[in-house]
Amino acid sequence: MTAPDLPGFTPGTVVTGASQGGQYTIESLIGHGANGHVYLVRTASGQQAALKAGPEKPELKAEVEVLAELRKSELEQGIRRSFLLDADRFKAKGQTIPFYVMKFVRGVPIDAYIRKYGYRQIGAAGLALLDRLSGLHQAGFVFGDLKPCHVLVEKSGLVELVDYGGASRIGSSVKQYSGWYDRKYWNAGTRTADAGYDLFAFAVLCLHVFDEQGLRRLDAALLPQTRSAEDLVQLAGRIPPLKPFEPWFQRALRGSFTHSQEAYMQWKVLSQSYPMGRHRRARRASRLLTAAFCASLLLLGAVVYTALSL
Repeated sequence: MTAPDLPGFTPGTVVTGASQGGQYTIESLIGHGANGHVYLVRTASGQQAALKAGPEKPELKAEVEVLAELRKSELEQGIRRSFLLDADRFKAKGQTIPFYVMKFVRGVPIDAYIRKYGYRQIGAAGLALLDRLSGLHQAGFVFGDLKPCHVLVEKSGLVELVDYGGASRIGSSVKQYSGWYDRKYWNAGTRTADAGYDLFAFAVLCLHVFDEQGLRRLDAALLPQTRSAEDLVQLAGRIPPLKPFEPWFQRALRGSFTHSQEAYMQWKVLSQSYPMGRHRRARRASRLLTAAFCASLLLLGAVVYTALSL
């Protein structure tokens, strides 16, 4: 169910926060869902950002609380890459509409990124995603509704989670989930929010990205009561590009990781022996060429300086 249209939220409108005074000029509508609409906006300083606004609902308030806790946790760790930029209310046509502003991610869903740059990118992209999940878990939440469209990867390889509507406090019940990515769907655990829930979902996400047809066939061949994590473990073992990470998938699907940082470290070790993808090789080659060019300029400058000094 999609949230109703919002009065006054049209291209060119300047949304001004009633409390903080932040100003955001709406450029276009880029998404909508049950909790609100997402708009591409430009800040007063000229930077692009994403603004989510919707009716006064507990779900939207909960999203802001999760992002605020995540920002606080990151600042305490000295990390300055907050996804949340502002949270306020906008008065329009007799209504007070809550909104929050977040970083605008110039990326594509992780499945599209892998298709474009090659399967070897899962090593670096997976590590970045696990790092993001680990940070969220340290802040006391699980993402919950993890699936390809909620994981965006920028051209640089930076990974960001988007749509925190399904984020749930650790120990509570998962608020939102989607079929394949739900461990209870596979009779592999409960819907209690814990780090293992997200790790299981990430494992299934990889199976989906690398062998969607195999996952569909497996699902179709099983009755609801006969689905199991072992079926997924076997499928992971049959996908050649994921072979180097097989030990990781076994633990994630069986729920044997103690915490997400442990999962991150094992993925990191396994990815070090994974062949570097063409996209990463190109970036590294570009950096080396730039360094060589700068070095040559310095050498030329020294030679000219020496010649002029004679």
